Amino acid sequence: MKARLAPLNKRFSRWGMAGFILLLAAGCAGTQKKYDIVKPMSAGLDTWPEVYRQNFQAMNSFHGNARVTIESQQFSGNVTMEVSWIRPDKLYIQAEGPLGVDVGKIYVGASRFIIYNQYNNHFTSGSVDDPYLNRLWLTNFSLQELKYAVLGYAAQAERPLRLSDEFHGVFTAQDEEIEYRFIVNPERGLLERCEILREGRVFMQQDFKKYKSVSGFYIPQIIQITMLEQKERLSIFYEDVQINKQLDARAFVIDVNSKVQQLNLN
Repeated sequence: MKARLAPLNKRFSRWGMAGFILLLAAGCAGTQKKYDIVKPMSAGLDTWPEVYRQNFQAMNSFHGNARVTIESQQFSGNVTMEVSWIRPDKLYIQAEGPLGVDVGKIYVGASRFIIYNQYNNHFTSGSVDDPYLNRLWLTNFSLQELKYAVLGYAAQAERPLRLSDEFHGVFTAQDEEIEYRFIVNPERGLLERCEILREGRVFMQQDFKKYKSVSGFYIPQIIQITMLEQKERLSIFYEDVQINKQLDARAFVIDVNSKVQQLNLN
């Protein structure tokens, strides 16, 4: 990553996002494409966890263009988004509002993140584990949570899974007080939903719809991530996706205005 950085500002104002929010609200959802039905991912539910992980592990790069709808109690709006990812952990997102106005560039690495809002000329960098500023556009979606979800992959499935309901295709996993529930289509072997529960209540949900076979990989064209308690939803509608294509290294470079307002966190 390279960036031309100016002196550090001591405070980062949330009010500076007002113009950006107006741009989001001015977008439009557009029309929805139809996608072909793909063949089953696995021969049976007993092999699904391994096949699902292998499908992602064979993916070395991802590039896609999508329409994105953001719904929250603070604002709702639409942007177009370009997503680039290189294994193991380099994710770059560029968002445009109406009329092609650049409204945000995001880089998420193994341990650090960068958010650059061109519209308000704000630059923020810090740890992906930061509990406050590691957020997507004033929502409660953390960049750590979105890191693989935007690729259509539920990283929670890396945990040991137990087939708890074969008829409905339900797998479960437990991590201390957090429970994970995966709902797989028994006939097609495709993950339809991932639910994360605390004390028996779902607080985060990921839905994967309209799967398409791209270069032999199973990719959902519609991804919805919902924070139920905060009443927030991020919907991603991919219009084109490329897998394991060589990506230009310049796609991961963020050029920053010399007069940018900065907040650099340890």
